[in-house]
Amino acid sequence: MTVTFPLTEKRDAEALLKHLTMHKLSFPGNCVVSLKAHIAQVSSWHTTALGTARTAW
Repeated sequence: MTVTFPLTEKRDAEALLKHLTMHKLSFPGNCVVSLKAHIAQVSSWHTTALGTARTAW
């Protein structure tokens, strides 16, 4: 499953990695993070954790 996370000045890539860790997703452990200009695409086979992390973001 791949989900897109919007990135802003306050919610940057570092904040996203911390957020993913809170939902038991770790890079490069069990998810893949691809950064673009204003979004991050996160892929993982842990679909429930990824969906919950996206909803909470």
